[in-house]
Amino acid sequence: MDLNGRRVHLMGIGGAGVSALVPLLRRRGAVVDGCDGAASPTTDRLAVDGVPVAIGHDPAHVRDADLVIHTAAVPADHPELAAARARGAEVVGRGAFLGRLLADGPAMAVTGSHGKTSTTWFLGHLLAGAGLDPTVIVGGTVASLGGGVRAGAGWTVAEADESDGSFAAIAPRVAVVTNLDHEHLRHYGSFNGLQAAVAAWLSRIPADGLAVLPADETGARLAAACRCRTTTCGADEGDWRLADLRLEGEGSRAAVVHGGAVVADLAVPLPGVHMAVNALMALAAARHAAPAAVGDLSACERVRRRFTVHGHPRGVRVVEDYGHHPAEVRATIAAARLAGGRVHVLFQPHRHTRTADCFDGFAAAFDQAHTVALLPIYAAGESAVPGVDHRRLADAVAGRRAGLGESPVAAVDAAAAGCALLAAQARPGDTCLVLGAGDVGAAAPLLIRTIEAQP
Repeated sequence: MDLNGRRVHLMGIGGAGVSALVPLLRRRGAVVDGCDGAASPTTDRLAVDGVPVAIGHDPAHVRDADLVIHTAAVPADHPELAAARARGAEVVGRGAFLGRLLADGPAMAVTGSHGKTSTTWFLGHLLAGAGLDPTVIVGGTVASLGGGVRAGAGWTVAEADESDGSFAAIAPRVAVVTNLDHEHLRHYGSFNGLQAAVAAWLSRIPADGLAVLPADETGARLAAACRCRTTTCGADEGDWRLADLRLEGEGSRAAVVHGGAVVADLAVPLPGVHMAVNALMALAAARHAAPAAVGDLSACERVRRRFTVHGHPRGVRVVEDYGHHPAEVRATIAAARLAGGRVHVLFQPHRHTRTADCFDGFAAAFDQAHTVALLPIYAAGESAVPGVDHRRLADAVAGRRAGLGESPVAAVDAAAAGCALLAAQARPGDTCLVLGAGDVGAAAPLLIRTIEAQP
């Protein structure tokens, strides 16, 4: 793709997905600027790197643009987009543009309801370790990269967003579907609609490609749509599976069984069965391009907000995680319990529609937590759903815990109150989880200070 000298404006440049495009665009000679609704560490970093970033939106931002790339959150009739079209600039969504970038060479894409970011980063790490020098694009921040992209000269490995269907614009040679769950169904209409959309995407993978699928009923349905080779992965079943899985507080180890034999040792730097399966899927995909790829991910840096340990004030581990769906909440709490001690959770529900659609699942997701503090719902631009809020959810969570003794559940209106509740309950050896996909992560430093200030 020839972008030399073209002026490219990025709307939503503070987001992980859009900001990851910046180094790739600049590498191709584009002159990049952007805007976002609010300042953030990402916009600050980009400004330091010489990328002009405007805070707020204005049609004047696109007066010199040849190409405008926008996040899926920007409506089609946004004044900036309208102004760009009126002056003849090309306008394209982030997902569609990512598809163009991946068309330049051999590509791998990772989609699914849960685990996309970690699996993508694991896969990139394995390919880099095998000497393939991949470009890796993740929907999160890796500290050593200062963002979400590793620019290489080999395969391109990208996280493909299923939330809005934009993954369909990507045509990879290797696809990984981590799992499918009842998520984003307002976009697809039903779970069957989601499965059908992913199956249609997989059907376009060339015959010499590969689809790495979960070893479950969903994986079987998806495999039937493929004309490429397929392989399945699971903790204890599938073409690739785990043996002698040893779960520890900060990671796991296992033997990888494929074709009836142990073919690798797997070392995973994040705790939980779900992370071990993510790593297994990454290894299965990596072996397609690099048959000698090994499964040692122990040196793989964690993506920010994926079980990020902020500190151990007074012997209490404080962890931030992006989990925002009931399945993710349950898995993260289970992973935290592997270190021993009790688990205390400060959770910020993300989106009114998700909270409403998954209400019963959320009510049951905290069963293994000792303390639960629920913040108001992070709207992410949505309008409130009548009858659904953090107080009603707290009542539902508490209702399941009747008779369990001292196991506090509370709806709190501010992070400070939630931190105070967790700090009062936490003792050495416990884990405090700061959970959610909104701005709740900013509470982690406050939680540490609150624990340190306990009498």
